[in-house]
Amino acid sequence: MADPSQAAGEFGPGKGTLKRLTDSEFRNSLRDLLGDVTVGELEPDSWSDGFAKVGSSVVSISANGVDKYQLAIDAATAQVFADATRRAALVGCEPQVADDACVDAFIARFGRSSWRRPLTEAQVQRYGELARSTATLLGDVTEAVRLTTNALLFSPYFLYRMERGQADPSSSWWRFNSYEMAARLAYFLANTTPDATLLDAAERDGLATAEGVRGQAERLLGSVSGRESIGNFATELFRLAIVRTRAKDPERFPTYTSTLQSAMAREVPAMFESLVFDERAPALDLFTTRRTFVNRELASLYGLDATGLTDESWAAVDLPPDGLRAGLLGTGAFLSVYANQKEGSPTQRGKFIREFLLCQQIPPPPPNVSTVIEDPPPGVVLTKRERLAAHRSQPVCASCHSAMDPLGLPLENFDAIGAFRETEQGREIDTTGDLDGVPFDGPIGLGKLLSTSDRASACLVRNLYRYAAGRSEIATEEPVIEALVERFRTNGFDMQGLMLDVVSSDGFRYVAAPEL
Repeated sequence: MADPSQAAGEFGPGKGTLKRLTDSEFRNSLRDLLGDVTVGELEPDSWSDGFAKVGSSVVSISANGVDKYQLAIDAATAQVFADATRRAALVGCEPQVADDACVDAFIARFGRSSWRRPLTEAQVQRYGELARSTATLLGDVTEAVRLTTNALLFSPYFLYRMERGQADPSSSWWRFNSYEMAARLAYFLANTTPDATLLDAAERDGLATAEGVRGQAERLLGSVSGRESIGNFATELFRLAIVRTRAKDPERFPTYTSTLQSAMAREVPAMFESLVFDERAPALDLFTTRRTFVNRELASLYGLDATGLTDESWAAVDLPPDGLRAGLLGTGAFLSVYANQKEGSPTQRGKFIREFLLCQQIPPPPPNVSTVIEDPPPGVVLTKRERLAAHRSQPVCASCHSAMDPLGLPLENFDAIGAFRETEQGREIDTTGDLDGVPFDGPIGLGKLLSTSDRASACLVRNLYRYAAGRSEIATEEPVIEALVERFRTNGFDMQGLMLDVVSSDGFRYVAAPEL
């Protein structure tokens, strides 16, 4: 079998690529192919332009990563084949050493699902011969079929998605074929491998038109798995995987436990999913909503009544209407990630808002400039606002910090884990700020500004487009993105409508022709 570590490649930005499955895509795909299985540690995702889905197109698998895939796949199939009922449901027949029909039928069916397209006759024959020779060698046909299943899953055709496209007589661009489109739709809108209905549509070449693509997209968004389209998008965009690795000073924050971190990482996708699918509210309400989801520890962190909740239970709650916590900027996930071990970081929080909510790039500090804010002289007590003001007095630091700090300082009522505080150094916290010259007060004021910001809405569209395409946009795609932004605003910031518009667009369905 081909070594998946040698399979990665890139034709160039906006051109056909091989995309390695991300961690969540791999786990979800195994779940939907094999059932409920436990998957061990995998090689970490690579990130580019804010997304693991973008990074997956520019990275190969290391030798250590290959070993981890082998172990994960072997352990997953072992769980299924050890259970006679699950094994029979997967294979669909009782294979015999010389029973070509049963084994070949399973290889063709499972191969189509795992490779996301039909196997050729030669491929079915080759894997069938592998199963039969292994059965003869081991004297165990069940183990032979399991190892053949491993081989199908360890193939680059499963671990990578090939997106090359095909020539289209009506365009100078190449159009993704129906099987490529089935995979693109599934991994965008469900974050998993295509289901049988999607593959059947591809077999009929039913994804060759924008109308066919949109119809399948509407079906996926209406399914249970469709919520994953927003859940994983939020997880990647807002860096929620970092929450579980962000250490805090245990003496200052004894309540900062692993279960609290897990709840923080879960809250934001749940909040966004509820907005998009349950309330069908404008997407930019993410910055102002008082509706969120908590377990016992998260409720306690937010000062809410935790009666009846446990660390494992999950409940929808409404935050106090007169409080300073609302929307994304009030979540423990955001506030704890953009903080150090002892205190919140206005600069980190402001930088995130600029770069990922407003799509404005903040350059790194010059290599010869110290980013350390000096402590005040002995006996002098300064607030963080005062210390940062002194830092901004240095001309080389002023331009960037003037863009970041006024957005992060109004969030200083929240500490390094997102707990509310009223004072700093015994003094009332100044929550005033400004967004490009527009003044606001506190996190509620900032959230309201973002919810009506043209730049924020355009940035959300760009981020979703980048996530859906799985690559960074190029200059020729700007008209497509601009059209999506305009339609998003016209449609009242309807996120489901935006997702349907993205998959129907030429930017999602076409790719640059390969250079010969």
